[in-house]
Amino acid sequence: MAKKDNKKAHISDDLAVDEIQALQSADADKHRDRITRFATLKHRAKNQENYLFTLAQFKENYEKDVKNQESINALKSAQKLNECGNYLLFKNFYTIGEVKLAKLRTCGQHLLCPFCAAIRASRAIQRYVERIDQVLQENRKLKPVLITLTVKNGSDLAERSEHLMKSFRKLLDRRRDYEKKGRGFNEFCKVQGAMYSYENTFNEKTGEWHPHIHMFALVDQWIDQQEFSEYWHSITGDSMVVDVRRAKKEKGHGYSKAAAEVCKYALKFGDLSVEKTWEAFKVLKGKRLTGSFGLLWGVKIPDTMTDDMPEGDLPYLEMLYKFAYGKKSYYDLAATRNVEPQQADRMRSEEEGTNDRHDRSRAVVEAMPAEVRTVAGGAPLRRPQQGRKKQHWRIPPQTRVRVRQRIRRWDGYLYNIDLFPYVEHRLLAFIEG
Repeated sequence: MAKKDNKKAHISDDLAVDEIQALQSADADKHRDRITRFATLKHRAKNQENYLFTLAQFKENYEKDVKNQESINALKSAQKLNECGNYLLFKNFYTIGEVKLAKLRTCGQHLLCPFCAAIRASRAIQRYVERIDQVLQENRKLKPVLITLTVKNGSDLAERSEHLMKSFRKLLDRRRDYEKKGRGFNEFCKVQGAMYSYENTFNEKTGEWHPHIHMFALVDQWIDQQEFSEYWHSITGDSMVVDVRRAKKEKGHGYSKAAAEVCKYALKFGDLSVEKTWEAFKVLKGKRLTGSFGLLWGVKIPDTMTDDMPEGDLPYLEMLYKFAYGKKSYYDLAATRNVEPQQADRMRSEEEGTNDRHDRSRAVVEAMPAEVRTVAGGAPLRRPQQGRKKQHWRIPPQTRVRVRQRIRRWDGYLYNIDLFPYVEHRLLAFIEG
């Protein structure tokens, strides 16, 4: 039998798990802490952006006259990071003591941007905890556990991560084969459902990557860690290091802390340098690094990064925060505006668009009596005529640019406004008015 691998896999209990939970808190008393954590994440994203801009120095290939692809990719990612999280728009529903994140712009680079990754992780935790509670209510004999699977460290991240993914897929296939055909039982077959995520850390002393998998699982019987370790070694060929421990239920939080252990990869950006984060992004981009199976399969994570708004027409205080970058970055409250229910209805009606306004005016005209629909001289009132829409290739480019800028000023005034001071001035005038 092969010699056992040294120690148990490491699961940190103090890995800023409270940060992920705080990102989804709508309690007005915790709003300042939430803003502070957003600023910390945005500061890390800004450091990453600055590093990528240093890489974006185009090197001409004089033989083929093409730009360096590495520089192009770095520039594109840096530009996306530059537009991410510059402004946050909150709605303070003071009558119910909740502050909701209503609008923001994100880059969607979850493997590169800690700001996007943490918000997405908080949304995932919220949805998975709801499913976990539901499943445990229906199956009270199930036992929640945390499982960690590792492979031997190595300097080649692409090779090590691919080795881990293949080994885990083989483990899932054998579990599925047992469920369907009743053969090949192993300790992992006791898992009735789980959510998991891949994580990659880097050891600066040894210069090696440490890929591993965190998993929250529901088992019908306790897993024998010794047998599971030996079985995992038979699959990987280089690692017996597995960790299985009972997931604790926190008072008032349920299993959200245990679920955060699985999603904590979102906060591991602080452990990687900007160089290693970019290296990992290039290797892992496009790969599926999270998933679920069994009783926890099918949980849909919302694509939106904003909070769910409360039902009913409630008055609220609109608060616009602007990010200020420095040694101690922070979000500054740039403007506020009090909105009553009637104003909210009017704002929503104005955002419905030109077509809806034409429909309403047409309905008003058609509802008028015949004698009212005539003006002096006997000419009938005509409903507004919508101009014939031109095909996009017939519209001059200058017009397209102007229209696009107007749409951004109205519907998305969080669009990288810090690059355009004159637009920012108009925005503040609009909010204060």
